Amino acid sequence: MKHRDFIQLLIEEDKKDRALKLVWRKKLKGLINTTDLFNWLDEHNYWTPIDIVEIYNTDEKKWGYNTYQHVRIKDDKDYLLYMIQPYEDEIRGINHYCVWQITGMSGDEYSGYLLFPLKNGKYFKVSYAC
Repeated sequence: MKHRDFIQLLIEEDKKDRALKLVWRKKLKGLINTTDLFNWLDEHNYWTPIDIVEIYNTDEKKWGYNTYQHVRIKDDKDYLLYMIQPYEDEIRGINHYCVWQITGMSGDEYSGYLLFPLKNGKYFKVSYAC
């Protein structure tokens, strides 16, 4: 692939990413402070909107994090165990989020999913990588 073709591919992927996030900004209007949330996500991670999901609390605990409440997504085929993290920072109206994450081989990079509470009782799911 030529350098010019690669640059064009990156530009096209960026346009698709921005269009997808604009669609989700509209879907989430009134359910969460999208300006603060999207700005926070853009500053901290490479991220992609996934879905709006329902969760339920579970008594299951993840080793090392047994003092945290854990949740699962209803009807999740992957059956991932998320940990609730208290949150009091840049996103107005959010006092927690849920996280499931893995680290890369070097230990410096990580990726996973974040769930942010919506005003309708559901959660906005995004994938992320750092």
